[in-house]
Amino acid sequence: MEGITHLILLISGLCILPVCVAQHQYSLVTTPKTWYEAQSYCREKCRDLATIDDMREMKTVLETVKGKYDDAVWIGLHKAETRTWHWSLADKDFYKEGERDYFLWGEETGYHCVAHQQGKLDTASCHNKYYSICFDGRNGQDQYILKLESLNWTDARDYCRTYHTDLASLRNDAEYLKIEKIDNGYRLWVGLFRDDWVWSDKTYSSLRYWHAQHKLYSEDLEECGVLLKSKSGRWGSRPCAETHPFLCNCPQQNWSIKVKIIPQDAALDLNEPAVQDAILEQMRQELSETLTDPFQLKWKKQPNGKVFNKET
Repeated sequence: MEGITHLILLISGLCILPVCVAQHQYSLVTTPKTWYEAQSYCREKCRDLATIDDMREMKTVLETVKGKYDDAVWIGLHKAETRTWHWSLADKDFYKEGERDYFLWGEETGYHCVAHQQGKLDTASCHNKYYSICFDGRNGQDQYILKLESLNWTDARDYCRTYHTDLASLRNDAEYLKIEKIDNGYRLWVGLFRDDWVWSDKTYSSLRYWHAQHKLYSEDLEECGVLLKSKSGRWGSRPCAETHPFLCNCPQQNWSIKVKIIPQDAALDLNEPAVQDAILEQMRQELSETLTDPFQLKWKKQPNGKVFNKET
């Protein structure tokens, strides 16, 4: 439909709000409540206490609370009775079915962090200092980088997140072999860790952004997760009965944008369904090149049943 080309040029620079937001929308409530009171409030007013899926959303959270709290802010993390293995790299699209749980164990003990050596995974104290293997996928090509400096697991993870993407995940046999070929026989930290934290809304997210002194695992079940101002927003834990401001995850809202259309072909009927479908398809193609979150576009009809009305 050649007559709609000019329309697409006009709207291509617009930001349609429902597709310009992150997967989660966050709202800070400054009235202090206990963690369970905050959970009830968020479930009534929004969706639930905040779940944070990845570092991109973590940056959004830090902007949301910046300069608006004095000590701590509750998020949706709380302790459970079951310990679960997670990969530090939290991107959901990074793992195919079964790859999150593909563990080739050498020795599994009661420790909560994991190192790789000679093609196998071994658990170790998170305070031990080893070399580490970072994953870097920022340039569209997966790379593994050996860090020849002895660090504890948390410091190794933070180094990899700062200079690359994260500590390496091992998703399949090919990746185990690849890392075995470059480890030079060293015992290397990888991104696997175990903890007993779960999110209030029951969704899965392995993202952890604890401050450096926080233990990955403790026996105290009456702890809930907070952002700590003294740690620049990194996470800590507080007794769930304390009262603090809190962060809710609120549903996305629908937005409408009024667009003025000047078709190149004056005879083109913009209220023809085929024309409207063609316009939406071109808009989807334009937006999908820059946006990674799912979105939907649809026309809103006027009271007279039409989508477009001519100016008089």
